Amino acid sequence: MLKNLITTTAAKANLLEGMRAASASALMLLLGCALNVPDFSWAAIGAFWTSLATAPDTARSRLASMLSFALLSTVGGALVTYTASLSATAGALAILIFVTLAGLTRIWGDRPYQVAILAATACVVMIDHPSAASGHMGYLGLYLLGCLFATALSMLIWQIRPFAPEPQHTTWQQAAERTVREALATLREHASRSSDGMHFALRLGIATTAAYLTVHMLQLPCGYWATMAVLLILQPSASGTLPRSLERAAGTVVGTLIAVAIGGLAQTPLQIALAVFPLIGLTMALRPVGYSVFVAFLTPSFILVADYAMPAIDYSYALARLENNLLGSAIAIAATLTLWPLTERFKK
Repeated sequence: MLKNLITTTAAKANLLEGMRAASASALMLLLGCALNVPDFSWAAIGAFWTSLATAPDTARSRLASMLSFALLSTVGGALVTYTASLSATAGALAILIFVTLAGLTRIWGDRPYQVAILAATACVVMIDHPSAASGHMGYLGLYLLGCLFATALSMLIWQIRPFAPEPQHTTWQQAAERTVREALATLREHASRSSDGMHFALRLGIATTAAYLTVHMLQLPCGYWATMAVLLILQPSASGTLPRSLERAAGTVVGTLIAVAIGGLAQTPLQIALAVFPLIGLTMALRPVGYSVFVAFLTPSFILVADYAMPAIDYSYALARLENNLLGSAIAIAATLTLWPLTERFKK
């Protein structure tokens, strides 16, 4: 049984993709060490999330997904962070609008939704992270640098495998006929899914906003972990949300223990940068294996990168993150069960 598990994991894992994403993030952290600029952690975060947002098919789709994520997350982050600086109410309204719009992209399929939801995740982290919430916007330039570096690394410097061929050229009549057929099929599909898509988007926006307001009212540290959990857990149906919340809880517990163990050994920015490389590599490589495995390595990766300028990680600090994850999971489950619970036709 163990042998079969190892074989299956090895077959699904993509180590080269993991190494490329890890290289993009770790190089940004090492550059921050060399320049003594702790905010380069944002460049590493940008590089990591851009790698997650990548569409794996043609060169055009890969470039479009990475650049779309870079633009959406940077502009959205600037807008929501500025709005939140006015008041918590204004910040909540900004999150409601941005997350709801991100949720609507599910109508157009999983790939647009993946880019949009990761951009929304970046925004909810920026709005509550201490370095971003301080009011200065300099971190956004470094964040965008990391996004563009990961894109260049993927498209120009380190192409792991040839892209799938682009569609061959056709006559303008054939292209026009195909475009009309695709447009009609898309309109029919969207018409049948638009009501459910709107319900899901509103549910996602309301739940994320509720998490944001809750952590602010309770003044919980590391509150962005709760809003981030809602975004990444909430699915169109309870049958999708419940198991995902359990998988995230299990993965977060394991990942938090890993972060605490590494935090006890890696006390300097350089040590953290070196520790991040294998963690992000495993996060990306094991992503196809299962969500709980993915979260188990994602959690320490993000903790170490996000807190690059604040390396002290103790048990109380890790416990606060775990509590926020559980809070976000509870809000996501409650929203799934109470907000339009019987109207969804989407599949997980």
